[in-house]
Amino acid sequence: MTSAKINRMLASVDQLPTLPTIYTKLSELLRAPDSTVQKVSQVIAEDQAMAAKVLRLVNSAFYGFPKRIGSLQRAVVILGFNEVKSLVLATGVLQMFGKFKTEHGFDMDKLWEHSIGCAVGARVVAEAAQLSNVEDVFAGGLMHDIGKVIHAVNLPKEFVNVVNDVQETGRSMIEAEQEIFGFDHAETGQALAEKWGFPAKTVDMIANHHISNGSDKLGKEVAAVHIGNTLCSALALGSGGEKHVPMANQKAWQILDLKLSQLEPIMGKIGKVFEESVSVLRS
Repeated sequence: MTSAKINRMLASVDQLPTLPTIYTKLSELLRAPDSTVQKVSQVIAEDQAMAAKVLRLVNSAFYGFPKRIGSLQRAVVILGFNEVKSLVLATGVLQMFGKFKTEHGFDMDKLWEHSIGCAVGARVVAEAAQLSNVEDVFAGGLMHDIGKVIHAVNLPKEFVNVVNDVQETGRSMIEAEQEIFGFDHAETGQALAEKWGFPAKTVDMIANHHISNGSDKLGKEVAAVHIGNTLCSALALGSGGEKHVPMANQKAWQILDLKLSQLEPIMGKIGKVFEESVSVLRS
């Protein structure tokens, strides 16, 4: 029933976000068996602003090369296909959020920063847990709150009630959404990700990033996004609209087999990479 409500909403809305063309082209190219650095570089070169961001990222302090990298192909080799794909998606999300204006004081720019913070946090946590697909986890973290954008833009009156309820009662957005909409942003995000044809694991990360207490099948990728979301909230990297920092589910920390001694360096790295990422993406 909930799924039917969400699908009806997505079918009827006037403003449904779309993935950037360059991201779609890049994704298709990277799935092809004959993809090469030259072909990937050619796709990126079609978008001058994106090419400039790739070069700025590879020349940033984070990578610390002594000599400036001026070749787009060399930059792609250094960064790797998946890192480039993540940069393209993050840039597209920034443009997507910028298109939508809300009338009720909900700060889309802060939500974008929160999304970048969660993506960076999820990737840093995934690296610490030695997961192999850290860029997939980055994508899951980046898109985890996309359902809030749909609600804010297409259900503005009800969304005002959600925002006010969260600020007045201190309840989580999911609790307020369930009461007011009958569904929540994680469910809406899941439906949109499926519509976009995202991989099943990415859809799962978006759908389950809050981890209910009854979750018995918890994947490490979902756990990384959940912890990344909690840590970026604790570090106040943007805002997802919550009044309080959400509590981390202990199952997530346990399944990643992380030690408490790793927490401080993880948080330090998240803050540093976030600042660098935002600087590059806004350039």
